[in-house]
Amino acid sequence: MLDTNWYVLAIINPAAYHAFFPDCDILNGDIDGDGAVTVLDINPFVDVILGS
Repeated sequence: MLDTNWYVLAIINPAAYHAFFPDCDILNGDIDGDGAVTVLDINPFVDVILGS
């Protein structure tokens, strides 16, 4: 569950996320595959965490 805070940061402040993780492609968080990391990725992210 430690990833959740960083995931929220990627959604609300991509520049800050990049500052913490400059070598990590933020689009790895694009769980729904629409080309952007947004609030629409939250439910699919939860499904991934829960193994659904």
